[in-house]
Amino acid sequence: MQENGGITRTEFKDRIDRTLSEMVKENIDVIYVYGDGTHPENLIYLTNYRLIGTDLPGHTGYNGIFILERDGSSTLIIDRDWYVDWAKEESWVEPIIADSQGDTLGLSYEILKRKKLLKGNIEADTDVMPASFYKRFKRTFADSRIDEKHHLVGKLREVKSSKEIELISKGLEILGKAHDAALVMGKEGVRETDISQEIRRVSLAEGAEYSTALFVDAGRRSTIALANPMSTEYRLKKGDMVLVSLFCTYKKYSAGMDRCWVVGEPSNNQRKLADIEIKTLEKAIGLVKPGVRATEFMDLVYTRFAEPLLREMGFKEYNTQGYVGHGTGIQVVETPVLWKLDPSILKPGMVIDIEPGLYSKDPKIGGIRTADFVQVTEDGCKVLTKYPRRIGTWTQV
Repeated sequence: MQENGGITRTEFKDRIDRTLSEMVKENIDVIYVYGDGTHPENLIYLTNYRLIGTDLPGHTGYNGIFILERDGSSTLIIDRDWYVDWAKEESWVEPIIADSQGDTLGLSYEILKRKKLLKGNIEADTDVMPASFYKRFKRTFADSRIDEKHHLVGKLREVKSSKEIELISKGLEILGKAHDAALVMGKEGVRETDISQEIRRVSLAEGAEYSTALFVDAGRRSTIALANPMSTEYRLKKGDMVLVSLFCTYKKYSAGMDRCWVVGEPSNNQRKLADIEIKTLEKAIGLVKPGVRATEFMDLVYTRFAEPLLREMGFKEYNTQGYVGHGTGIQVVETPVLWKLDPSILKPGMVIDIEPGLYSKDPKIGGIRTADFVQVTEDGCKVLTKYPRRIGTWTQV
């Protein structure tokens, strides 16, 4: 493994030690860690191996498996034999082996069979497996005891180390510089795609590995949370609200930022919406502390706070974001998700992207969403995002 300023060998050893401790506590003999381009997070967290295609959208078919035994023995299985030498440069694991035909599942079965571990208690986070792999996995290990409920690696990933927070913070710094470049371009007649390309160019020039998401939504497209496609040939017009949502990966860790600005001078209604939105963001951040349940945020932030203000200021046709925020780390979206379906309890060390959005359905007003990354502390939270919340033609609100 070549250390390049990311997570160190020492920290990987600590992660393995903590994983083994949890295995003993839960009476687990083997942890079976699956990863692919869509869900590489658990594999990266324990092995530092990032699969081919991780920087492509969707499931690419490439996958890998990490086997960790209760005695500390481990094996990394990848699906391309010609990639083994490259994998050795990236991962600390020994041995790293590959199936010449890409059958990581079959090879993992043979390894566990040879080691007489098929009858042991095997923990696997099957939630990250695509349906086709999951069906074959269940057939292949039909006679084994598969623990699908504990999600041990995912739980360990929730709380970030100081090094992880350092890498996330560096990503936020990169995004700030990229957004500065976007603001310079944000004039009448410029296409959304032009701004998107400039953000991507600057992000890579400043050290990002790739852009994980990059929305530039102007005018009518800003009236919903996330327009599809992420940017278009639409040319900015005077008075347009421009919603920019940018994410990048730095040393395998994700950073994100949402900022909004208006082409030309904001209207009175745009300023009123911006005032309510920034107060809503501050309200949400003020609620972040250990012991709070993720399910509490939607009611406290939207129903009891933002919506009464919107109605009081005359906004009748609007949407709110479908959640208040989400955890982040190796993946853009991790637990906890601050909405009604996640019962998670906030813990010190979690990093959460707080992003309550308010969207007028009137395209002359548009929608606005400002997002900050915060770290849950022992008695509250610390804002990690240093970039100004109000930029461009806004006055400070």
